[in-house]
This record gives sequence, structure tokens and C-alpha cells, in this order.
Amino acid sequence: MGYSLLSKYRSELMGAAMLWVMLFHAFDLDLGHPLLNGIRAAGFGGVDIFILLSSMGLAMSLARREQDYSAFMARRAARILPAYYLVMVPYTLYLILAQGKHWSALLWNSTLLYYWMRSSGAFNWYVAGAMTFYAVTPLCFRRLRRSAHREGLTALAVLAGLAVCQVLTHEGYWYATDFFYRVPVFFLGLLMGLWVLEDRKLTGRSLAFWAAALVAGLCYGGVSLTAPWIDWPVHFPLCHLFLLTTVPMCLVLSFCLELLPLGWLRRFLSLVGRNSLEIYLLNVSLFSQTELLRKLVCFGPSNRLYFLVMFAANIALGCLLRALVEGLRQRRTARPAVGGAA
Repeated sequence: MGYSLLSKYRSELMGAAMLWVMLFHAFDLDLGHPLLNGIRAAGFGGVDIFILLSSMGLAMSLARREQDYSAFMARRAARILPAYYLVMVPYTLYLILAQGKHWSALLWNSTLLYYWMRSSGAFNWYVAGAMTFYAVTPLCFRRLRRSAHREGLTALAVLAGLAVCQVLTHEGYWYATDFFYRVPVFFLGLLMGLWVLEDRKLTGRSLAFWAAALVAGLCYGGVSLTAPWIDWPVHFPLCHLFLLTTVPMCLVLSFCLELLPLGWLRRFLSLVGRNSLEIYLLNVSLFSQTELLRKLVCFGPSNRLYFLVMFAANIALGCLLRALVEGLRQRRTARPAVGGAA
């Protein structure tokens, strides 16, 4: 087996990441055991899986065919922005009309500058961050592909990303770390994409390396959670844990999907993964209004049934949103053909 498993089960891995992120956003969900609650609380690592697999997919796409930069960005925008605007506009209007946010929020959210401008009523950071990663992908990928020392160049890029995070946290720019924490795993994803195309095999040596990375990540997590590092010269934010553990986690999940009889689970994860963008957009907007939703849907003192219902509704509406966007896209592309035939 090789790194191609990451490509083979990309949708399923995205689905697992989406479910993990949904658990993370369910902040007051009590799963009944400290270990399970700890896994839930670490669900922001699902975003690292998104970034890893997205940059891997982009690297594979760029390697297979030459693409003009404007066409590359247009395809990325066509995939993300229609669903984003369908969710963002009504959600921002709700924040303005019901919560008193300024009308400028609609401008900043519409231009994707909200994350960098720190505007009131800003949408979730991920779309602005993802489009920023897309904007630099062709340049970074071409430089990495031409290099005779790809692993070394990736290591330098990872270290540079970690250094930027140190500067930002020491200077107090915590609002920008959602994006910059993921710069190292972004470069790892580009390298994974090249390894998949090269059909790089998982040897005993490489498996030992990723196992060691996983152990190192767990040790790092222990330092991050228990040590008073905020006053140290070097900061140890928990998010860096996923630089060390994201690839091993994806490989372990891929092995399980490959070797175990998980047909129904595989199909469910694939469904969630294919619709993960739309599910995510609704999860951080409509389904983030927990206080309001609990007035409409109440199940007494236990919130587990509430979240079970909300997760199911979130996934179902995400799939419907994806179908709506695809339907609108097909109508738009079919219209000129009909006109031309007439």
C-alpha cells in the first residue's frame, strides 16, 4: 500500500473531518467520558485535515495539466463562492437586523476581507482562509515540483510557517492564527499530492517515521495542555499538535477503510465528505445559533438528543444546499446552449 490511499479515500476522510468539526462546535455537548470529551474538544483538528487534503488535491490537479492562474482561481471560486453567498448573505442580514451588527459587515463578508479586517459581524474564517491558500497554491506548487529536494524544501516551509506563528502569538495577533496555524500542514499536503502521483509506497521506514510523528504529537499535546508556556520564549499552542498527527491520522483511517468491512460507514462518510463545504457553511452560521435553536427544539436537560437531531438536520440541509447550487450551475451552463440552438 502507498500514499495513494489518501487520494482513494479523500471523500471519506473529509467526511470524518467534517463530523469532528461539528463535534468541536458543539461546545457544551457532554459525551459522558473525559476521553471522549477531550476528542470532541480537539475537533478543530478537522480543519487541518481539510487543508491537508485540499492542498493535496490541488497539487494533483496542477500536476496533471497546466492551468492558467486566472482559470485556476475561477474554478476554485466557482466551487466555493456560490454556496458561500447563499449562506452568508441571509446570515449576515440576520446579524445586522437581529443582533445590531453594522451594515458594513455585508460589504466585508462579500469581499472576503472580513477575516483580515477584523470587522464586526464577520463570517467564519475558513472561506477567506481557503481562498488565500488557493491564491498561493500555484506558485508554491511549481516551486516545490521543480525542486530536487522536495522534502527539504517542505521542511523549510513548515519551519517558516511555525516561525510566523511564533511572531504572531508573541505580538498578540491571535486573530490571524486560525489561518497561519495551518500553513505548515498546507505545505505537507502539497508534498503528499506529489507522493501520490509518484505512487510512493509506504515502507517500514516511512511507517516508523509517521508513528514517531504521532508519538511526538501526543507528547507535544501534553506540553501544550499542562505547561505554562505562555510566558516562555517559545510558545506551544495546541493547534501545532496536528502538524505532527494529521498525516498519521489520515493514514490510519485510510487503512481501516481499506481493510475493514465498513461499507455503510464508508458510504456515509463519503456522502458527508462530498458535501462537506455546504455542511460546514451551515454549521458555522445557522447551526451556531444554539441559544435560538434550543428555544425551537427542546429535549429537556439532556443536550445529546438535541445535538443528534441538529447534526442530522445540518447534514441533510448541507446536501440539499449542494444540490441547489449544482442545479443552478447546470441551468446557467445549459442556457447559452439552448439559446444557440434556437
